[in-house]
Amino acid sequence: MAPPTPEQVEFVERAMERYGRQTYNYAYRLTGNEPDARDLTQEAFIRVFRAWESFREGTSFLSWIYRIVTNLYRDELRRRKGIFTQPLPEDNQPQERGPDVESHDPIATMHERQLSASMDRALRTLSPDQRAVVVLADVEEYSYQDIADTIGCSIGTVRSRLHRARAQLRKAVLREQGQEGASDAKTGP
Repeated sequence: MAPPTPEQVEFVERAMERYGRQTYNYAYRLTGNEPDARDLTQEAFIRVFRAWESFREGTSFLSWIYRIVTNLYRDELRRRKGIFTQPLPEDNQPQERGPDVESHDPIATMHERQLSASMDRALRTLSPDQRAVVVLADVEEYSYQDIADTIGCSIGTVRSRLHRARAQLRKAVLREQGQEGASDAKTGP
């Protein structure tokens, strides 16, 4: 392997500085724990380092690295569980693209989008595919088209997963709130 070029090093350093926290945050939301999120983020940037010349200027770096993270996460799930399925039907209805997601301040956005503990626990109840769609849609505010491009499925699949995931989240949050209310009643006056 040839030594890295100064351009390659600069590209990756700039990418890590600008998108490292968002990449880690996305990895954390997928994995649910810090060590796996760190490993996933590190491996994603190693892939970026190796494939830096394949990035097309004018495209979204964040979408590119989220796709890398998603694929690495799927690979890890396959290794751990043996099979990774996508059971939902495909539907190729057009969807308008949302505003450019790269126009926000990643650190400020990260603080604004911290999930409550109960929501985070509810998110853990979703399948990995549903969790990825919810995080990209409701935390990262990606358009359906961007989500489809990032996770490699159709817009219809995104819609279906998002609909099912949100319904499951509602149930999980209500269950959690019911449990919190019950424990508050037990410890009350």
